[in-house]
Amino acid sequence: MKKLFIVIVIGMISKVGAQAPALAVADSLYATGEYTKAIAQYEKIQEPTARVLLQIARAYKGKGAKTAALNFYKKSLELNDKQPIAATEYGRLLLTKSKFKEADSVFSILSMRYPTNAEYHYQWGRALKKTAVKDTLVLNKKVDNEKIDTSEKAFAKAVQLDSTHQKAMFELAKYHLGHKNYPEVETICKKALESEPENIEIIGVLAQSYYYKGWWIEAIDLFNQLLDMGVDTLFVRNKLGRAYYEKRMYPEAIEAYEEVLAYDDEDWGTLITLARLYNFNREYDKALEYGKKALYFKNLPLDDVYYTMGRAYEFKKDYEQAMKYYRKSTKEDANNLDAVYATAVAADNYYEDKEEVLKLYEKFVAQSKKLKKRPYLARIAQERITLLKREIFEAQEKKE
Repeated sequence: MKKLFIVIVIGMISKVGAQAPALAVADSLYATGEYTKAIAQYEKIQEPTARVLLQIARAYKGKGAKTAALNFYKKSLELNDKQPIAATEYGRLLLTKSKFKEADSVFSILSMRYPTNAEYHYQWGRALKKTAVKDTLVLNKKVDNEKIDTSEKAFAKAVQLDSTHQKAMFELAKYHLGHKNYPEVETICKKALESEPENIEIIGVLAQSYYYKGWWIEAIDLFNQLLDMGVDTLFVRNKLGRAYYEKRMYPEAIEAYEEVLAYDDEDWGTLITLARLYNFNREYDKALEYGKKALYFKNLPLDDVYYTMGRAYEFKKDYEQAMKYYRKSTKEDANNLDAVYATAVAADNYYEDKEEVLKLYEKFVAQSKKLKKRPYLARIAQERITLLKREIFEAQEKKE
C-alpha cells in the first residue's frame, strides 16, 4: 500500500513537471502576441486549470476571436467563480458583443460582491442602459445596491463611490441632456472637469447644454475649445455656426458654415443659411450665388429659397427681380406671410400705381388676421395702408 501511494505521488509530480514547461512556453508566446501558437500550447495541457482557460480566452480575445474568447472565459469562471479580474474582462467582452443581459448578470454579481467598487457599478450601468427601464435621478441622491434597477442609478452609484469617475459622469450627463435637465447636466460636467479639465466628451455635453438653453456665448466658447483640441467635426461646426447666427455675429457664422459646406457642398440647408447670412452681412452677390445653388439642390417646396433670393435682390434695390422671386415663393406657399408682405414692400418701391400697391398690403393684412400670424407686420402694413389711401385721395383731388 505504501509503495502504491509513492507511485501515485511520483506520477502526479511527473505530470505537473511535464505540464510546467508547456505552460511557461505558452505564457511566453502569449506575452509576445503569438496568440495562435500560445493557444496551441495551452491546449496541450491536460486537465487545464481556471488560469489556463483564462489565458486561452485572453489569447482568443487578443486575435479578435470574440466568440471563442467568451466560451473560454465562461469555462474558466465555471471552474472558479472567484476571479474578479476574469469576470470583469468577460463582462466587458459581453458588452462589446451586445450580450447585455449576460453582462448585466456578471456586473450585478460583481457589484454585490464588491459594493465599494465604482468601476463595477459603471459597467453594470452600461448593461442596464440596454436592458432596464429608464429613470430620473439627481446626482447626489443616495442609491442602495439592492435598489439599483436602472442604468442611471448604477452610474450615479459609481459617481457616489468615485467622484472622479469620468465615464460614469459622462453617461449621467448625457442622460440628463437627453431629458433637458440642463442644471443637472451642468452640475455633473463642472464636477467632472474639476478632475479632468480636458475631457472632450464632457466638454461636448456641456457645450450642447448651453446651446440648447440658448446660452450662445458660453456655447461658442466651448465649441471653439473643442476645435482647439482637434475635435473638428460636422456637428461642432454646425452648432458653432448656429450659435454665431443667433448672436448676429455674421462673419463668424459665415466662416463656420463655410466649413460645414466642406463636408457636403450640395446640402441645400447649409447653402440657404449661407445665403441668408451673406444677406445680413450685405454681401448680396454672394447671397444670390448661394441662393441659386440652394435652389438647384433643394427638393420641393422651394418657397423659403425663393424668399431668400428675393431678399437679396431687394437689398440690391432690384425691386423687379425681388418681386419675381417673392411671387414664386407665394406660388409655392400662399401662406408664406413673409413673402406676401415682402411683395407689397417691393411693389411699393417699384410701382408708381399706388392703388395696386394698396391691394397688396390689404391682401397681406387680411391673410395675417385669418392665419393669426405676423401681427406686428400687420400693424406696420395697416399704417402704410392709411398713408397710401391719403396719397391716392390727394392725387385724385389734384387731377380734378
